[in-house]
Order: sequence, then structure tokens, then C-alpha cells
Amino acid sequence: MKTFRFITACVAVGLIANAAQAGVSVNLGGGWQASFADETLVSVVVDSIGSDYIAIEISKDFTQPPNEAGIFPGIDITFTQVAGDAVTVPNIVILDESVTNLTGTDWTDYHMNLLSDGIAWFDVADSAGFSMLPFAFSSFSDPGNVFGDPNKATALDAVGGVVFNNASFFPGAGNGELVISVDLASGKDGASFVLEQIPTPEPATLALLAMGGLLLRRRRTA
Repeated sequence: MKTFRFITACVAVGLIANAAQAGVSVNLGGGWQASFADETLVSVVVDSIGSDYIAIEISKDFTQPPNEAGIFPGIDITFTQVAGDAVTVPNIVILDESVTNLTGTDWTDYHMNLLSDGIAWFDVADSAGFSMLPFAFSSFSDPGNVFGDPNKATALDAVGGVVFNNASFFPGAGNGELVISVDLASGKDGASFVLEQIPTPEPATLALLAMGGLLLRRRRTA
């Protein structure tokens, strides 16, 4: 699937106007709404809408450090169907993203997960060329075997690279699209799913966090 990349000015203005408060729900068009917790950390811009897709760009700033277990708080975008099946497009296409690391530590992995009740998946064939540079290796999977179909994935994992603190990386930039397909005929009223993204800190940071957590537990039990 290839889409036309053009920004519709009136759509972009509408997105900015609707994102005036924290904890926003943005009407994307094509029968879809996007919701996220903080408009200072996340933005979604519509490039184009076709007969069977909506093409978007996403920007995310990660600012919170990892916890003692080395886990970053993920940044979620919830996509919700707000129109009838007949006028809702079944594919949400991410053309590219801008992801900025403001967490105080370097990243060595990056993960995208689709959380749904078995109605949304990454189309592996249509997303095969989606760039995850600077990570050298990326792979699709369905860890929970939700679909039992090699072309339907619920996870995209990228490894073999580094995103340094205070740097950005750009999934999809210059190569490929990430296609999310939705089963609008699932019988569920108003389809909804979550796109979750989580980085992983470098091993040295993980080791320090683990050591700190161990020392803290020893002090608590002393």
C-alpha cells in the first residue's frame, strides 16, 4: 500500500485547535479519533485521507527516566472509531514519526505494540519496508498468538542501534509505511485500540538501576 503524502491545511489547523487542553481527543477524519494524555509530549498530524486509509505523522517526546526495573513509562495513543462502519476507513497508515529522547539515558531497543481485543494488527507485508534506523534490525511478531496469521502482528521490535539522550530518531522517514489494519466487521461497537511505544535503556543503565534497586531493598529490610 502506498499513499500520497500531502498535508491538508484545514485538517492541520483543526488538529491544533482541538489539542488546546491536556488529555485531548483529536478528530482525525476518516471515522477515527486519536486520544493521548499530554499534548505537550504527543502530536498527530493528518497527511491525507483516501477511500480505505488515513495517513498520519506522529511526534513523541519521552521525558521520564526508567524505573528500578529498567522500564520506561510507555507513551500511548488510543484510536477510537467515531463513525459508522460504512464511512470509516479500515487502515491507519503511519508515514513517519519523530521520537525524541529526553529521558537522561541512551536507548538501545525500541518497541511498538498494538493493544486491542483482536481487532487491529500491523500488516506485515505492507509494512515490510518501514525504516527503524538507527536500529539495524527490526521484526514483527504476535507474542500472544492473537491472530495465528504471519501477516498479522501485534508487536514491532527494533534492536541493534542507539538513540542517545537529547537526540531524536525518525521511524519511517524516507522509507516505508507502518500500516495498521482494523477489522471493522468484528461485530464490536466502535472499534478501539492502543498504539503503545516503549524504549529500552542501554545495558549499563539497566545494571545500575538493578544495583540501586537491590541496595534499596536491603536498606528497607535492614
